[in-house]
Amino acid sequence: MTRGLLNPTGHACGRVVPLIDKYNINFTDEVYEADRIRLINQLWKLVPMREHEEDWETHLYTVIEELVGLVRICKDKAEGLILLSKLEGLTSKECEDFMLYRKTVFKCIDLLSRLLRDE
Repeated sequence: MTRGLLNPTGHACGRVVPLIDKYNINFTDEVYEADRIRLINQLWKLVPMREHEEDWETHLYTVIEELVGLVRICKDKAEGLILLSKLEGLTSKECEDFMLYRKTVFKCIDLLSRLLRDE
């Protein structure tokens, strides 16, 4: 069974990959949607944390840890590898430029949404 996914504007944009393959757990649609929104919010949080000179790197590594688990559940999706690579890249010297950092976070949000779509 697959579940619907909404983009940030609230429009349908694909189908969610069921996350039950590995563990045979049948989560409700509400659980999928709540977790998707929570993960996207965790990525969004990175932008103001860095802008306000808060400890964004600790938050980043917490998000990466959780996404590594998600990628293991949603295996065989290239978006997972790309997402983790981009998040790791946020700590590089190239991403010291705030606008590049911000753009990369937004790209990661898109990749996370695509990772959860069945296309």
